[in-house]
Amino acid sequence: VLIGFSNMMEELIWRGREFNTAELFDLVINRTGYKEYLMAMADGEERWENVLELGTVARQYADIAPGEGLAALLEGVTLVSDVDSYDETAGAVTLITLHQAKGLEFPVVFIVGLEEGILPHIRSFDDPAQMEEERRLCYVGVTRAKKLVYLLHAFRRNMMGGSTSNGPSRFLQDIPRHLIFFEEQCRGEESQIHVDACTWGENPDIVVELPELKKGDCVCHSQFGRGKVVSCRSIGDDSEVVVAFRGVGVKKLLLSFARLEKVE
Repeated sequence: VLIGFSNMMEELIWRGREFNTAELFDLVINRTGYKEYLMAMADGEERWENVLELGTVARQYADIAPGEGLAALLEGVTLVSDVDSYDETAGAVTLITLHQAKGLEFPVVFIVGLEEGILPHIRSFDDPAQMEEERRLCYVGVTRAKKLVYLLHAFRRNMMGGSTSNGPSRFLQDIPRHLIFFEEQCRGEESQIHVDACTWGENPDIVVELPELKKGDCVCHSQFGRGKVVSCRSIGDDSEVVVAFRGVGVKKLLLSFARLEKVE
């Protein structure tokens, strides 16, 4: 076994001097049987999707000369900053996942990949509980912004080793239209974005009726259940509500987004 492993490693090292990153990536997967190894696990499908994402990244370096391309790829994928080293005083863009962003705030936030199959993830389509978790995660991302949040979806993207075209995330339709500022995006025939995506939320005169809440009011949330309002303060045309939910704890919610129902 050890001799076979040694011979395989020598072959991969040698091929690394001849193959570009895409070819070398495919060779490593095939020679090691890594896909079969992962798919035998309970969460093998999810793990394999991560490998395919790495393959997509590897193909971005395929035009660089063999050897140099591999070095550039390894340098690129290891330049990941841990959230613990985040410096809010640094004059730089912070690239971070939604999970890592919990507890942090930024003046301006860009959330990319708001597409069906990504956010929400495709595995949540048939699981209502998982779909609510995806919705909560989206809410976490939106509420990281102090001033502005940009919600972006691609017309087409390279994903898991292939090119796909997914529709805009259903979560976009949940955002109250009076909170949306839609600058001109559809210009001329060169735009490939659907008309409905360009006109969505463009009417600034729509007024959304929000429940009038005050400290002590009882409310009900679709996920957190019943709770009592601890505090409520105005934020522009909206309100930030702090609610203590039974068995869940205290949650800070944006009234227009939380869909709270006032109960007696």
